[in-house]
Amino acid sequence: DQAYNCLIHFYKRFSQNIFSTMVKAVRAEGQPKRPMSSYFLWLNEEGRATAKKQNPDAPITEVSKKCGEMWRGLGDATKKKYEKMQEVAKAKYEEDYKVWLADGGEEALKEAKKETQTKKDKKSAKATGDWA
Repeated sequence: DQAYNCLIHFYKRFSQNIFSTMVKAVRAEGQPKRPMSSYFLWLNEEGRATAKKQNPDAPITEVSKKCGEMWRGLGDATKKKYEKMQEVAKAKYEEDYKVWLADGGEEALKEAKKETQTKKDKKSAKATGDWA
């Protein structure tokens, strides 16, 4: 009986979170991409290559863990370099985003959100059997 109750409890928790875990941001045509964080800038420039050299046969999960450990152990001077790069990229993104919004980006974003909502509605109607 206790096992059954645990199973019911697990099922309820799992079914509530199954659709709410991943939320993909709506992107409109021509919308500038957000800049990478300082960690990802470092990872792409030197972190991943160094971790792969040290562990050539390791799976991607192990490489990712090693990269995280390396980033946490990195000196302040090196981190500052990538944080500065991130600040520059963020400033450029904010400027590009303002220009994009001024050139009709707001309408494009509203249209993209509307299309995404329409797709979601169709998908949920199909899943529940409420076809129009």
